[in-house]
Amino acid sequence: MSIRVTRSGYRLFEPGMRDRGYDMLSSLSAIQRGGVYILFGGVVSAVGRALKPGVLVDSVDWNDLEGLVDAMADNEVLTLTSAVLYAFGLMFVLTGLNSVRHFVTDQGLVGDMVRGGTLLGMLSIFVVGLIEGFDHMAVRALDDGIGGNPGELAVAMQSAKLGIVLITWPILYASIGVAGLGGLRLLTDGLHRAVQGIASLVMLATAVLLLMAASLESNDFWSVIQTITAILLAIWIIALSHAAYNGKISPSSS
Repeated sequence: MSIRVTRSGYRLFEPGMRDRGYDMLSSLSAIQRGGVYILFGGVVSAVGRALKPGVLVDSVDWNDLEGLVDAMADNEVLTLTSAVLYAFGLMFVLTGLNSVRHFVTDQGLVGDMVRGGTLLGMLSIFVVGLIEGFDHMAVRALDDGIGGNPGELAVAMQSAKLGIVLITWPILYASIGVAGLGGLRLLTDGLHRAVQGIASLVMLATAVLLLMAASLESNDFWSVIQTITAILLAIWIIALSHAAYNGKISPSSS
């Protein structure tokens, strides 16, 4: 193992071997790399979310916080693993969105909508990833017997996390919708424009519907809306990644 000096600093490499992954990403433009990061991060975070106890494993209603804590206690390793995967995937999504934000140079309304919406989306995603720490602390409270009543403490943590989620997700979808509508003029292909236009309007509608669903006693309506939107969002991410990779996104509408 030896060290090679590059413009960006030092890198370790095996003599006689090229760092193929690094070189491949370096050959892509900022918007292309952003598409790769978002696609990869979206897949990883989706897997992490699906693995969380209470979702698919030992599924419970979102208002049944005691049942959620019990599911987490029964699947401690899965709880910690899913939280790490979810946060790890969101980190890549943030990196991709940051690439998109710096790629767009438009100085008009289009640029304001894309950069502003992307920034607000990044802040929302950061919060969503950050509160995964509540899952870690809930498991620790149960394992280590923290507090006078570890069970109640764990439930309180999940209650706080739920409250943050109920307000953060609508903000996230609204910001995605605003950025998407602003970026319509940056796409050079009609099919990608159509997908983005439909998806952006759905994101804005979802933001309103989720705010309405937050006050309902059951999570059935929220779950249905989230599922439909998640499927469309996945299609949109794939379409955007394809457009980015094939150079069909312009940095400016002018």
